[in-house]
Amino acid sequence: MATPAELVNAISETTGVPLPTVVDIDRKLVKGKLRTKGGRGFSAAQMTALDAARLLTAMLGSPQANTSVEAVERYDNTRIDKARSSDKLFGAARLDDLAALPARHSFVDALAALISSASAGSLAKLIADSTDGWVPHIEVFAFSRATRGNIRIAGLPKAQTANIEYIPSPADARTVRAKPSSRGRDAHTNLITGDLEQSRRITERTILPIAKLLARET
Repeated sequence: MATPAELVNAISETTGVPLPTVVDIDRKLVKGKLRTKGGRGFSAAQMTALDAARLLTAMLGSPQANTSVEAVERYDNTRIDKARSSDKLFGAARLDDLAALPARHSFVDALAALISSASAGSLAKLIADSTDGWVPHIEVFAFSRATRGNIRIAGLPKAQTANIEYIPSPADARTVRAKPSSRGRDAHTNLITGDLEQSRRITERTILPIAKLLARET
């Protein structure tokens, strides 16, 4: 397990994002009731995979700290784009805990499950059982203004790969389309956006250290 300070420090170190920026994002999530709270010292909150997933989602999906809560809420209202995802979804990678996610799970749910799997689940077991230092290739993408996310796990035994794309749920997309003042539209998600767009990415270089931190015995 990890305290909020330990999680924030680890994410700053792995992503290269300055610590004050990550601290600011974390505070915004606390204020928005999107992060576990606790006291100080021995009573400090113990971070979960969901806490880590929300913090990473805020960093991936927000161009600035003051829109962190909105970014997490956007990606918490996504659903799988089956047309652009692996036929068997996470089942293609033969990772039982990820494959057990409900059909209507979100990008945030999947990222939390991925961290949990790498911490003490089926992915952690695969890594531990490897005799040659093998680690999976993981890529997590999210757009900072439009809402489109991707989680890809490759390099698994028997050349298995899972590639899952996430777009807004139909109800969320209808709400956004109803805004009359918007000028642009993302062709893939139907979400309103401007002409300038960017995506952000993290890999196993972030996911695995964070998972290891959360797996640590206190």
